[in-house]
Amino acid sequence: MPTTTISKPIRERFQELRDDWKSRTRHLSNTGQIAMVFSYQSIIGMGLAAVPLILAELENEPDHWFWALEAITGENPVNVNDAGDIQASANAWIQWGRQNGQLHK
Repeated sequence: MPTTTISKPIRERFQELRDDWKSRTRHLSNTGQIAMVFSYQSIIGMGLAAVPLILAELENEPDHWFWALEAITGENPVNVNDAGDIQASANAWIQWGRQNGQLHK
């Protein structure tokens, strides 16, 4: 689903949840704790509609979106050697998004 076809209410809901998640996890470093925040789980609950929005976020600012992407898509394009490297993981997901029609540019 290209980013341009996402409805305004879905985009706005995502942005609200994203902002809340970032605010609540600003000082956390444990990935498990970061992913268990209610707003992050709510983004996962948005399902496939959230994928292009998450990928666009990764393009702008790599962050801990990988747990959500894997939970929603059932995929993990990150090379085992790149696990833990946020930039390399972001790049792998961005490439996956382009190859799977979830991200355009």
